[in-house]
Amino acid sequence: MTKQHSIDIYNVRAGRGRTRALAAVIIPLACASCFFATKSDFDRLQADIVGTRATSNASDSVQRAYLVEVTRSVRSLSDSINALSRRVNTMKTATESDLAAMKEDISQLQDLSGQSEQKLRDMRAAVEEKTAVVDPSALPDSAGAGSAPAGGPGPAQLLQAGRDQLLKGGNVSARAAFSELITKYPRSDLVPEAMFFTAQAFTAERNPEAADQQYAALISRFPNSPRVPTAMYKRALQMQSAKKTADAKRLFQDIIKRFPRSDEAALADERLQSIK
Repeated sequence: MTKQHSIDIYNVRAGRGRTRALAAVIIPLACASCFFATKSDFDRLQADIVGTRATSNASDSVQRAYLVEVTRSVRSLSDSINALSRRVNTMKTATESDLAAMKEDISQLQDLSGQSEQKLRDMRAAVEEKTAVVDPSALPDSAGAGSAPAGGPGPAQLLQAGRDQLLKGGNVSARAAFSELITKYPRSDLVPEAMFFTAQAFTAERNPEAADQQYAALISRFPNSPRVPTAMYKRALQMQSAKKTADAKRLFQDIIKRFPRSDEAALADERLQSIK
């Protein structure tokens, strides 16, 4: 082996040694560098997670606060609705009580009115009965107008007698008394009453056609009589019973138009609702 060749071999081995030494130094440094980079990333990642959690917690806190506020609002609204419902029920009960009391008062007034009318008729009949025995020649000519003829009953007496017979079921006798009143005292203010009760007698005899004629005559001759709304209503009922629906409907509507505050108007309105 030559000297030069030995030198080359030495140089190669020395280079390999230096390379190994360098590698031994560089590799740990590189690994350390990789280790430090990973820890930094981990710290940042951990900080991001903590920030995300904080943000999430803050968001959850806002949502919880919002839900609490919504719950309070709903509860407050529910309480208001319940309070309003109680007030409405209280008002409804009070209104129904007031209406019942008003109806009771009206009923009592009607009863008192009917009793007063009956008393007035009785008084008129008693007066007529007493004046009937007085000699008409002893009175002025005008005093006997509308009063009872000598020896005969007056209009109030005849009306009372007819009503008494009607209550007893003596329909024929009742109609006779009413007819005598209408014939003898055509100007008496009791003629509409006699016509009305004549119709009632025909109804009791199951003669609706004759009753309807009496009601129609009463409405035509005495349009301002207090008996007109009732007569119109009874006519309308008869028409409805006879399947004359259109005529009955028109008459019900006429009652409401002419006598809007009468009891018959309220009954007519109920009938119209049933016809619809």
